[in-house]
Amino acid sequence: MWTYSLKCSLRSLVREAVRNVWGRALVYPGLVANERSREALAAYVARRARQVGVPLDGDGTALPRLSAGSAMLTKADVRQHPERLVRPRGPGSWIRTTIKTSGTSGSPLTIVQSLANLVREEGFVHRQLQWIGWRKGQPRAWIRGDIVCPDHPADGRYWCRDWVGNMLMMSSYHLSNDTIGRYIAELESFDPVVIHAYPSSIAALAAWLNAAGRSYRGRALQGVMTSSETLAPDVRAAVEQAFGVKVFDWYGQAERVAAIGTCEEGRYHVLTDYSGVALLDTEGGACELVGTSLNNAAMPLVRYRTGDTVIPDGEPCPCGRVFPTIKAVIGRQEKIVTLPDGRIIARLDRVFQGHDRHLVEGQVLYRGAGEFVLRVVTADGFSDADERALVDKFLLRVPGVKVRVERVAAIPRGPNGKFEFIAIDS
Repeated sequence: MWTYSLKCSLRSLVREAVRNVWGRALVYPGLVANERSREALAAYVARRARQVGVPLDGDGTALPRLSAGSAMLTKADVRQHPERLVRPRGPGSWIRTTIKTSGTSGSPLTIVQSLANLVREEGFVHRQLQWIGWRKGQPRAWIRGDIVCPDHPADGRYWCRDWVGNMLMMSSYHLSNDTIGRYIAELESFDPVVIHAYPSSIAALAAWLNAAGRSYRGRALQGVMTSSETLAPDVRAAVEQAFGVKVFDWYGQAERVAAIGTCEEGRYHVLTDYSGVALLDTEGGACELVGTSLNNAAMPLVRYRTGDTVIPDGEPCPCGRVFPTIKAVIGRQEKIVTLPDGRIIARLDRVFQGHDRHLVEGQVLYRGAGEFVLRVVTADGFSDADERALVDKFLLRVPGVKVRVERVAAIPRGPNGKFEFIAIDS
């Protein structure tokens, strides 16, 4: 198990040295003034837009509305012609890396980003942690999509330690009724101040606690921070009942064109100093988020349609922060699969990451009895080696199941024009 701890700790050490310390020291202090002053927020947003060289809709103190006929950038545009969006190297974008994502859309995408963008991202995440009550050096727990233990650990430990980050790294792939009790015991022993988790992962822990008629016994916990999946109201209520703290939901995406954070009042704030955000009306009173990069000078996206929808609000928040508010984030809904051995599986988007050159889109189909099919719409160049790579990546996260790749001409859409990333064969 120490090898997993060493790997996580070394990765954390690199992140701390390259980006995290600079994000906290250089970026975060400049963000604090934006929270409670509309004038400071507007001035900051205008300055960032000039520095990155992008146009904006509005000044960051409200969420402007766009019409359907407005010029906007789509994910298909980025996939088809990424070279048109990448800028020459210059101040603030000399050092670059890439983000590979598929999200709940199942369509792989590669985004070029500057090192400065990574540094700035840490400043915003740090501010959210400050809202929760966490301070640098305090312990945290992490229950997300990382590989942090063997397929079948002999000692029954489905976690490891990140010694550098003082984090308990727990597997989201081994949760079941048989193992959750050990997860809870380890969390209570480690006693983190914040638990970072997928909603589906923390929901499983909360359901176990509530069914047992007991509450979480850790004394240091200040909040649970969820992200990457839609947080349903009943899940929020169950987690707050079981853990006795507020849930702070965070919304972001690899394209880095919008971020939404939750305050201690439980309200969603669109962080308009992170990006320029506008709303595009859709059916049923919901609006699609359309964002413009304010941090990534290497590949800034302008009026980028995220595909994620929110319920507008606009009412001021009792917390006193001036960021525009919304009532809820309603995109990113995913099915959860329960395997015959009791494991709870969700958020499998990482299987398709890194295959954007030869893969148009992919879907995970569960046929029952531990059998999965990876439906893929392929482009020229997709090979048998690519198939094997997809299967290997899937089995790395969900060992002990049957899985095969099926090439299809198209993945059926629902009435809203989207398909479910995880589908269950009925």
